[in-house]
Amino acid sequence: MPGTVKAYVPIFTITLILSAFLLFSVQPLFSKMILPLLGGSPGVWNTAMVFFQAMLLGGYAYAHLTTKFLSVRAQAMVHIILLAVCTIVLPVAIPEAWSNPPATENPIPWMLGMMAVAIGGPFFVLAGTAPMLQRWFSTTDHPDAQNPYFLYAASNAGSMVALLGYPIVIEPLLGLQQQSQFWMYGYLLLIALIAAAGFMARKPAATMAYDPHLPANSTVPTTRMRLLWLMLSFIPSSLMLGVTSYITTDVASAPLLWVLPLALYLLTFIIVFARRCTLTVPTAFKWQSFVMVLVALMFIRDPFTIKAISVGLHLVAFFLCALTCHLALAHRRPTPQYLTEFYLIMSLGGVLGGIFNSLIAPFLFVIPLEYSLILCLSVAAPFITRDIPFSIKSMLIGKKIIFVAVVAALGALVNQRDASLAVIVMVVVGYALITLRKNPPSFVVALLAVIAIDPGFSWGGLPYTLHIERNFFGVIRVANSEEGGMRQFLHGTTLHGTQALVEQYRLSPISYYAASSPGGQVFGMLSMLRGQEPQKVAIVGLGLGSTACFAQPGRDFDFYEIDPAVKRLAENKTLFTYLSDCGSPYNVIIGDGRLRIADAPDHSYDMIFLDAFSSDSIPVHLLTREAFQLYFQKLKPEGLIVVHISNRFLDLMPLVNALAQDAGAQVRFNSNPQSFMAPPDIYIQPSIFGIMTKGSEMTKVIDEKFVQWRTYKGPEIKPWTDDYANIFYLMWLKMINPRGGVPQ
Repeated sequence: MPGTVKAYVPIFTITLILSAFLLFSVQPLFSKMILPLLGGSPGVWNTAMVFFQAMLLGGYAYAHLTTKFLSVRAQAMVHIILLAVCTIVLPVAIPEAWSNPPATENPIPWMLGMMAVAIGGPFFVLAGTAPMLQRWFSTTDHPDAQNPYFLYAASNAGSMVALLGYPIVIEPLLGLQQQSQFWMYGYLLLIALIAAAGFMARKPAATMAYDPHLPANSTVPTTRMRLLWLMLSFIPSSLMLGVTSYITTDVASAPLLWVLPLALYLLTFIIVFARRCTLTVPTAFKWQSFVMVLVALMFIRDPFTIKAISVGLHLVAFFLCALTCHLALAHRRPTPQYLTEFYLIMSLGGVLGGIFNSLIAPFLFVIPLEYSLILCLSVAAPFITRDIPFSIKSMLIGKKIIFVAVVAALGALVNQRDASLAVIVMVVVGYALITLRKNPPSFVVALLAVIAIDPGFSWGGLPYTLHIERNFFGVIRVANSEEGGMRQFLHGTTLHGTQALVEQYRLSPISYYAASSPGGQVFGMLSMLRGQEPQKVAIVGLGLGSTACFAQPGRDFDFYEIDPAVKRLAENKTLFTYLSDCGSPYNVIIGDGRLRIADAPDHSYDMIFLDAFSSDSIPVHLLTREAFQLYFQKLKPEGLIVVHISNRFLDLMPLVNALAQDAGAQVRFNSNPQSFMAPPDIYIQPSIFGIMTKGSEMTKVIDEKFVQWRTYKGPEIKPWTDDYANIFYLMWLKMINPRGGVPQ
């Protein structure tokens, strides 16, 4: 018997680690499979997380109900049988019947249905493993059986290994099919380990003694305690998706950026459920409040030109907010007979957080306010739970409330265009918040006021806004410039096109696409080589359709656009008139550009123009070896591939150069600074473009007639593939050279 007792912890620990590893490695694996089908939108990961959280809730409910009605041995038998049955859908893959998402409908129902068919069964059963094994362990005669929560920390450690190992080791070394195969082998090994753990478990005794030192408020949870469990799990889950959307909207939708918030989320569980966690909520709140001061100031105005610093601060703030909430949650965990109920409610809170961010918030808020609002709630959580005592009177006494009002007013007065005013306001607000940290209740009120008044969105632009809407692909807004000379189209935080309201320039492409800019010069190259011959141009990313004004007889345009709302706005004559008035024959094809361009006849396009960014986020699947093989297949021998690579956070020039070399094509780059067509309001936006061609005549035209287009001189990188992308290296290159690798 002593030898068996010693084997309990290794067997249960290894089984839980493997189970968690499989559970969390399949999330980026399968989400990456889906990503190319839906245009690389950040909404893909958020919707996937809702599905995974719902399946996790289902698994915990399954564990809770079978615990209630079945003996340990019977529960183990049922679990093993279900695991075995679910092997029929392995290895993981997108079912052929679900390979084409709807082009004109909300893709969320399709995506959830496809995930349910492809991975729902195995994920559901795996999700029930952790609470089940902890319950089984609590029925053994091991000395730690009375406190099985330390196994939850082991489970989360396995999750961390999966999440951090995926982008660093698994993704670079293994293709998606290989990943699916190895995942299946791990799943089969898990079935054997669960069978061993089930054999070790015994029928629970009629009465069980519980450790009086367990940090549980009560043997029998109350309704209030259950509501606190729900709230304290809801907040970190919502924050995790909020911060993920924040960092992926302007950088890229890629597994590496998805898993960082999720890994930090799990790390908080490892810390708070460790055997000897001495950290207290008030201590965690002190750290949280300090970092939240910095985040509040960044909401007023982000002073960092290096995006990685901003991303890092938001991730640290998220980690501390989640840690504070999960500490309060862990301090309220019940004794082991209520273990599965505790996990069930905790999982329900996680699902509700995901549903709120992915399904409810887009309908409630036309701009993404949910992140800042839940940040405010996370700061207030320790007071709601009474882990930090307070009274209403202590928050609203005399000078304190006046001081708070002044702080909030200063935040509201910030002008994003006036850097000096922003610095003054940030200094005053920062000093006020640091001073108020000595009185936590007053500090919370001041912090909530600053974040609520300036939640990272420029309210000053609303008076000039003509239209704003939000959907699966993000927030799109149409607004007039303050001087009234231009109408702008914005996606997220990035300008994606403008049209002059002055009649003289109304049908002249401006912004990134003026005739003198690199984006306009490529049409001159095409005209110089093709003359008046019929020409077919593919534009991946519609925007306003301003490129349709590079019209000439016989030149037709195919616009590929994934967001139906963009098409609707571009064709709305009361907003924009490029498509309606420039006279070019055009066709708008709704769907992901890479998927839909595959339906075009081979060698049919004279030029393929890639400009399909959402905000500044990179659609990784459009910039891979496989994607460019497809583009060249659809391109005529002397054709051009044009890539718009302007980006605030990534230097994409080395990537485009690597893709050209890989394809055996010539590549040239050009950039232009901002300039004015009609000062002070109608301007040409600074931009960087790359062009590729395999045609010798086209290369000759470029080198002789367009000498400002130059070869690349800079660091060499590996080309991205559908299985490999290195986002952080391109961020690093942008950090060390903010001009973005402009050719010399």
